Amino acid sequence: MVVRFASYNTALSRTHSGGLLTAIQSGKDKQVLATVALLQEVRADILLLNEVDFDASGETARLLQGLLRKPSASNPGLDYPFSFCQPVNTGMPSGRDFDKDGVATNKGADALGFGDFPGQYGMLLLSRFPINHSASRTFQHFLWRDMPNARLPKHPSGDAWFDEGDLAVLPISSKSHWDIVVQVNGQDLHCLCSHPTPPVFDGAERRNFCRNQDEIRFWSDYLSKAPYFIDDQGRRGGFAFDDINSADFVLMGDLNASSYEGDSDRSAIHNLLTHPMMSAIDFPRSVGGIDHSPKGNKKYSAYHTAVWRMQADYVRPSYLLKTVGQAVFWPSLHDATYSLLKNTSDHRLVYLDVTTAR
Repeated sequence: MVVRFASYNTALSRTHSGGLLTAIQSGKDKQVLATVALLQEVRADILLLNEVDFDASGETARLLQGLLRKPSASNPGLDYPFSFCQPVNTGMPSGRDFDKDGVATNKGADALGFGDFPGQYGMLLLSRFPINHSASRTFQHFLWRDMPNARLPKHPSGDAWFDEGDLAVLPISSKSHWDIVVQVNGQDLHCLCSHPTPPVFDGAERRNFCRNQDEIRFWSDYLSKAPYFIDDQGRRGGFAFDDINSADFVLMGDLNASSYEGDSDRSAIHNLLTHPMMSAIDFPRSVGGIDHSPKGNKKYSAYHTAVWRMQADYVRPSYLLKTVGQAVFWPSLHDATYSLLKNTSDHRLVYLDVTTAR
């Protein structure tokens, strides 16, 4: 059986709490409708959406599911009866002055993850297949200081940037890290989902740079079964599987890092993408990425997943899964489907087709 996994930073987040829900309820928001049309074109079976504002009622997710079920003039409806959506750290009040400007604002850079209200820039996973919620794990609350050899930021003088009070509440995840167990024809597939903070928008201390690195390193340690992890459910240890031949997973998300471009510590993303548990397949490509960079960046432009010319978004399989297709959905300027990009995100959707039978 072929299963399509996709990751898409939708950039649907709004500037105030409830703004996205209101936009969806209106039925007229151009960005929302364009996003739905694009998703109906790609037709993933399991789909991670980044930058979908979390609301505790679940109404945002339900309305998006409803819009996707409605057929359009171009495509039939797309039914995702199962979803996974949990709170994230963005915009969550910390009570601390993380940016050291003398004022603890409880939002923006002083929140547990950068955001102006709780749930901004959240995550949502939609699936055609059942989700085992009891077996799934979240790491929203795992503290950064509890990662061995954490790369905590320092003042240029060498003194620690964060004090003990900061570190007592600061999680490693700017949003969250999720290990979601999806059951495909009786087989467990783990979706490892995250959206690390961009490694920029900080100061000489490079606190975002450091956090991005450790948010990415989190998955390398997790796949190596490091014992230090404690999930939000109280369970200890890294990636759990019965034996090496049952470790089926797909890494998904906007990681805000590239092994060969950008401002991140490239060693963290390189180590993750070349981890022994990860498939060594090439990266997905697009013609549209090449069209978008006709002059510089030609060497890597086919792999770009954002209009600001970098590979930031990933759908990468376990070495046990057989890949039968993959792409960045970025059509050529001359392709009829290029119009689907109008009014959508500055990121491009990435998808991967794998066979699940062994």
